[in-house]
Amino acid sequence: MKNLRFKQLLLLSDSQKSGNQFKFDKRYNLITANDNSVGKSTLAKLLFWAFGCEPEFDSTWKNTDCKTLLQFSVGDEEFSVMRYGNIIYFKENDSPTVKFTSIGGDYSKRFAELVDFKVLLPGRTDESELSTPPPAYYFLPFYIDQKKGWAKAWDSFDKLEQYANWKSTVIKYHIGYLNPKHFEIEQEIVEKKKNINQLNEEIQRIGYALDVVNEHTPSSEITLKEQEFQAMTQEIQRELSQLSQMQEKFLDELSMLTSDKIYLEHQKMIAERLMQELEEDYVFSTENIQDDHLECPLCGTVHENSIVNRASILADKQQAERQLETINKNLLAVKTKISKVGDESNAIKKKINLINEKYSLTDERNVIPLQDVIESFAYKSIQNSINSTKKEKLAKIDDFKSEQKELKKEQSGLSTKEDKEKIDNSFMDLLTTYIKILDAEGINLANIKTALDYSKIIKEGGAAEGSRGVLAYYLAIFSLINIHGNEVQAPLVIDTPNQQEQSNKNYENIVTLITKKIPDQEQVIICAMENEKLEAFKKQANVITLDKSKLMKTSEYERIKSLFNSMEV
Repeated sequence: MKNLRFKQLLLLSDSQKSGNQFKFDKRYNLITANDNSVGKSTLAKLLFWAFGCEPEFDSTWKNTDCKTLLQFSVGDEEFSVMRYGNIIYFKENDSPTVKFTSIGGDYSKRFAELVDFKVLLPGRTDESELSTPPPAYYFLPFYIDQKKGWAKAWDSFDKLEQYANWKSTVIKYHIGYLNPKHFEIEQEIVEKKKNINQLNEEIQRIGYALDVVNEHTPSSEITLKEQEFQAMTQEIQRELSQLSQMQEKFLDELSMLTSDKIYLEHQKMIAERLMQELEEDYVFSTENIQDDHLECPLCGTVHENSIVNRASILADKQQAERQLETINKNLLAVKTKISKVGDESNAIKKKINLINEKYSLTDERNVIPLQDVIESFAYKSIQNSINSTKKEKLAKIDDFKSEQKELKKEQSGLSTKEDKEKIDNSFMDLLTTYIKILDAEGINLANIKTALDYSKIIKEGGAAEGSRGVLAYYLAIFSLINIHGNEVQAPLVIDTPNQQEQSNKNYENIVTLITKKIPDQEQVIICAMENEKLEAFKKQANVITLDKSKLMKTSEYERIKSLFNSMEV
């Protein structure tokens, strides 16, 4: 299994004319200080912020307007990632730097490829669209935030609400329940679902056409047999045949045109609503938002509100106006054709009426106007044609559903019950071992069976013992990924392991567990105050000691700025 390792983090604030540089060892690293509130937690958070994660910063740090440049490795490959706001610059070995203007989308895909994080999640509003989640979802099991991480597992970052019900899928991939093939098949299943949705829309439009036909179908019930109709005289048969074909043609065209008219009117309504929303967005961005950035209230994504972005809203509105103009043009053309077809149909009816004045047919119950006979045959033919098309599309839907079923069967066979039991057994073995080492055996594990039972661990034990239980859970997950996971292993970052004022003995157990049980090839970073119980770890670690000057130094500004300039191309 490959490892991702942090190598060097550079910080720069042009507004405050300050910067700094921090280097990390490939094994143990300790971020420490003699006092609180000097930036230990912030430095740990910045390692993940550099990748596009959203840890929780205090307002003091946010005001520094800082940019980061992180150098890291994956296996033998060297990479650099620079972040300022939501702009990412990514560099691989000696390749040219690539700029990404947002955290999601192409950047998230590139990062996921790099670390073999193959998870795909459905959108909150459209489950037929799968997307690669941002880097935060990859880093979640590797970072324990000082506040949020100890209170609730899988919650060390903000702004994770852009996907609904994501935890189960993400956890299952991390621990090995799901493999990359699972999501390849999931993508195929979603494509089938899209095809089904498209066919259902087409069937809805066919329904419009059938409604038109039914509205024009003669109300009188005709029981005339076809052989009786064929027994008409040659003269009538010849005229009726020609008129019937013409009537069928015009009615078929009328039903399709009416269907198109209904569809275009629906599209017109959507376009008009879109124009109204864009107009409101532009007014809101110019009159209500004074800053150059706007934060989405749902997912927390920060969008630019610059002149360029506001101009893009106007451009979108103009595009919507052009689209509406095209729709209106097409709608007018359709209405003109409907009027023309209606006139032609009326002309045929007049001819039928002339014949009807001379002839009539009688079934066993009543006298049937010849016009109704002709229209009955025409409508029946059209109904058969439309229903035949509908049946074809319904058959295709059944085919896609059968293919979906087969894909889901293949998907479920990727991981057997025995495979999952093996992972669950490994997890419980690791968890109970770590619980014992941490002297947290007061935590009741009776209802905890799998890694998905994280919420039950949080509820167990007292404050200090509960914190040790949370640490045991995180370390069990970290080890489980190493054994059964499919992804690149990231460094383990623990912010302040001495939670809830652990006793000296328990703090010593925590340090012992981290020092002796984490595999040798893994990078570990701990944030902690100076403490004699850390000596065993500190002796082997690269120590970053922060003082009252905190993270940023004015004396380092020019040197750090030159390093950033080499990345911004």
